Parts: sequence; structure tokens; C-alpha cells
Amino acid sequence: MTHIPVIDMQRFYRGDPAERAALAREVDAACRDTGFLTVAGHQVPDALVRDLLATARAFFALPIERKMALTAPTGTMLRGYSPFQTHRLARSRGVETPPDLREIFSLGRPALQQGHPVADPDAAPFYQPDIWPAEPAGFRAIYSEYYGQIDALAADLMTVFALALGLPETYFADKIDDNFAALNTFHYPAQTEPPKEGQLRAGAHSDFGSLTILLQQPDAGGLEVMGKDGAWHYLPPQPGRFVINIGDLMAQWTNDRWCSTLHRVVNPAGETMTGQSRLSLGFFCHPNFETMIDCIPTCRDVDGGWKYQPVKAGTYMRRKIMAVRNPGATG
Repeated sequence: MTHIPVIDMQRFYRGDPAERAALAREVDAACRDTGFLTVAGHQVPDALVRDLLATARAFFALPIERKMALTAPTGTMLRGYSPFQTHRLARSRGVETPPDLREIFSLGRPALQQGHPVADPDAAPFYQPDIWPAEPAGFRAIYSEYYGQIDALAADLMTVFALALGLPETYFADKIDDNFAALNTFHYPAQTEPPKEGQLRAGAHSDFGSLTILLQQPDAGGLEVMGKDGAWHYLPPQPGRFVINIGDLMAQWTNDRWCSTLHRVVNPAGETMTGQSRLSLGFFCHPNFETMIDCIPTCRDVDGGWKYQPVKAGTYMRRKIMAVRNPGATG
């Protein structure tokens, strides 16, 4: 796992059908094998990424009382500031651990800034306006631009996924056009005391939605992925590229043709512990709340059957997200 397939999205953007078909085959193979791949040749500007990381670092350096003023009100999900040690990702697998050693700032789609009418009351917490910090300067403009860029990349990847699954390229378009995707910025502070037994920066988990687009600061170590051999393997940072992984809903959608793989963020070791912070941004592409996750036709068993009962995307995601939050946690 020190190397995962590199997918050059320029082969998609050039529009040549043969190139797209070859790219789709490579994506299918990667998603069957590990559920992880690296994307190069994307259209997200390097300068924007640099500005984004600098802005994120400045935000998390703010005094705690200013960050706490940005916590989400009760009944709002995937918005605002979540303080240090308020989530336990391993709980999504039914495993109890001490809280994860990170703090989070969450944003949703900029199109939802004035709220969003929803038919299902359970969907309302996921379609609320964002909570924007007044500082550092330029935060809203930089994050909004990045969100638009990464949301477009997610849509392009879902198009590639459709081709990889032998579907019309627009198959997922009406299933993600009103999505409740989240852009989470994760800050793992330098550790000033040893962690508790079993406590990690991010506990072992698989992601919940359809796909994740991960941006890591260039020197951000600590990400490990569970291999098919049952061992943890280090996945180094990918400067200039994004790490993509499949989530649980996509695995279920594909009848486990594609795998949603366990991963975690471990603590720095030895003498580096007290001086090493870590920053990453994860874009979690969830389908529309009302989308039914039913077996994709090209992924059914040879007898036409499938493993999973259909489930509404929002119902599934709500259950998973609620499981990882500490009692009383917001954001």
C-alpha cells in the first residue's frame, strides 16, 4: 500500500472514447482491489490548494473561544466547528475507543446558504446554511472556491465510476444533483501528552458515502490502510494529487464488487510526538438524501440476486454519523 494506482484525469477531460474506456477499466480494477486510488491531472489549481492549507492552519491557530463560537446549533449536522476529542470513528464499526485526537471544521454546499426545503424532516439537519468564521481574512472566499472545484471533480469521478461499472455515463447524475456532501477540515494538534491506550488521531473506520476526495498537507504522515493481508500499510502523502477512496454506500451499491476499505490515522512516534501536527481536508460525496441505494444492475449476482436490502442514502448516513459523535457533541 505504499503505492496505489495513479489515475490521470486528463485522459477523461480530453474526451477520447478509447482513452475514457481504458481509464474506466483501471478505475474498476483499483476499486475492486483496494478501494483506493490517486488522482492526478485534475483541474484544481495548485495556488488555490496552497492558499486553502494556509487559511486552514490560521483558523485552527485561533483561540479556542473563537472557534467554539462556531459550533453548530442542536439539530444541525456537518456544519461548523467540532472541538478536539468529540468524535470516535471506530464506533461506526461498533468498537469503543477513547475519543479521536482531532478537531474538525465542516462545510456543506455553498448553494445551501439560505437553507433548503426538504420533504423528509430527517433530512433537514443536513441541508442547513453553513457557519462561516469571520477570521482569518478570506476564509469564505477561499473555501467557497475550493468547494466548487472539488464538487466538480467529484461529479467527474462519478461519471468515470459509471463508465467503470458498464453504465451510461450520466447514471449517477440525478442521484447526486441535490447531495448533502460535506467538506471537513481535520486538524490533529501536536500531542503534548501520551495518548490513552487505543487512542488514535482517527480510529479505524471505513468512510460512509459514495466516495472521498482527500487532500493532505505535503508532510502529513500517519494515514494507514488495511491490506488484504490483514495488516496495516502506510500510505504516504501525495503532493499535487488527491487520494480517492470508496465509501460504504458505494460498496453496497455495487454489491461489494468495489470495496470500502478500513483506514486510520496513527499517532506520531517517539520524539516527534510533541512537535508534529497534521492537517487534511476530506470531501465526502454523499448521494441525495432521498436516493435509494439499490443494487446497480450491472453488479447483480449471476442469478440476478444481491446481498443488501435497499436503503435510503440519508437514513444510512444519519445512522453512521450519529454513531461516531460523543453525547452532546455538535457539528
